[in-house]
Amino acid sequence: MGYFTGRSYDSAQHIMFAQNEQMMERMEKLMTKVEEKLESLDGRENGEEKQREGGVSSGGEDDEESISSADLKTKGKALQAYQEMVSANREDWTYSARDSMDVDPNLSDDEETNLLHLLVGIKKCTIKMRRGEYQDDYESDRYFEMYDRGTSTRYDFQGVRLTPWNLAEVDETIPYHVALKPHWEEFADALDDFDLILDVMPDDAEPCFQISTIELPVNVFMMIMKSLTGKSFRHYKFINNDFGRYGVLAVIDLMDSNQYLQSLTLSDNFIDEEDEGDFCEAIARHPELSTINLDGCCEGRVFMLCELVRSNLLVDISMGYNDLSFISSDDRQDFINALVSNTSLEKLDLTENDLSDEDAVCLATALIPNSTLKCLCLEGNHRFAIGAEATFGVALTTNNALQQLFLPSGTAYGVSNAQALFDDSSLNSAADSNHTCFVKCYPNNRNEQGDPTGNRQRKIYNILARRHIDMCNVQHFDDIDINLLPEILAAVQRYASTPDPGLFYTENSQVNGLSIIFEIMRKWDKAQQR
Repeated sequence: MGYFTGRSYDSAQHIMFAQNEQMMERMEKLMTKVEEKLESLDGRENGEEKQREGGVSSGGEDDEESISSADLKTKGKALQAYQEMVSANREDWTYSARDSMDVDPNLSDDEETNLLHLLVGIKKCTIKMRRGEYQDDYESDRYFEMYDRGTSTRYDFQGVRLTPWNLAEVDETIPYHVALKPHWEEFADALDDFDLILDVMPDDAEPCFQISTIELPVNVFMMIMKSLTGKSFRHYKFINNDFGRYGVLAVIDLMDSNQYLQSLTLSDNFIDEEDEGDFCEAIARHPELSTINLDGCCEGRVFMLCELVRSNLLVDISMGYNDLSFISSDDRQDFINALVSNTSLEKLDLTENDLSDEDAVCLATALIPNSTLKCLCLEGNHRFAIGAEATFGVALTTNNALQQLFLPSGTAYGVSNAQALFDDSSLNSAADSNHTCFVKCYPNNRNEQGDPTGNRQRKIYNILARRHIDMCNVQHFDDIDINLLPEILAAVQRYASTPDPGLFYTENSQVNGLSIIFEIMRKWDKAQQR
């Protein structure tokens, strides 16, 4: 009996070894195809990269920047005028305003200190302009800086900048005092010649004029506006200056005088209802203006928001902190129609307003056909109800242009879990999910900002990883041809190496890609034999 048992064991062992050898041969052939597939993909990527590099570097003499003799003459004249201005100021000019101020019993110690800091700041800025100097200042876009994987938009602002943050440690607006008047006069006189400095700035500079959180009574503001008129600054920033209605009208004239203006910030400077129409018309007729910031300027009125979106000219509109709410359904529909038909707007910031659930539903509905908006910020509004947040999920199933969605606290969690961002019912549904939109909802983000390819790979791998835990991947491949197996295994190996920046997909780091490959090959081989 032992003899026959032995023969039976030897025979079974021989059969098992033979099956294992056949399986190993199949695995070797499949792995060879996988490696060939990966090499071809890597070769294609390297070839495209070399081609891109070659396209940049192999342009030859035709691509080199050439400067005509007329341009050289213009630049030479500008440089000469600039040098003459600097030389004349060095020899003949002195700062005439007093460095101190008389004691004012109506001022507290902190107020007096802040005014002295401002006085010194105005003087320093004035002397810089007289010397032909300007301020360099890098500024990041606040949303893309926070959520753009370290590649935030950076603006190299160069020009004139007066803010309390570089003058004194204050959070409130520095009020005007009569002792500042001679200093503002010196400042405005120096600004008269700043066009000579603008003419010699680097070509890639972003000339900017900014006065922030410093009260400017209308007489002082008009004096500064006169000196600014005709200067080719690309960016104006006036923040919390309390210059009144006449100041707003002066800004309208200033926009008309500067055809190079690209962005305008008037945060916390109230715009009267009577001037809204003229202000919007001035923006609409400007040839280059693309960015407008009117945070805290209109106190609940939606007219300017509707008009600016309807103009279909601006790329970036910020109207936060305005208590905006669409009181009537007609106003709401007017805005939605404008947003649906808009083809220029990329960023819309409605932070800290008073938007209702009805407003949210209409905004989400407008996103469905819109193909240009990249960033929508609704933080600081009331938490949207379940029905409203579900509408955003519906919108994200068709909208692949939106890259960032910032919703009120407590709202984003539901949207982030919507099937629009990750439908895990099948590999195909996961592949067809929205991979572009980052919904601010830590720690349950389904999409990493700026990485649609990586987002798609993480989602597909997550399904494979979760199925692998139950060893059930192959049963979902019944309708897949065996010839596609190398591509599937190549995809698994590639997706397994996709970095996970701590998002929703915890299983991705728990399951090794080789384990999934082995499971698929082993079980699929058995399935094919049956």
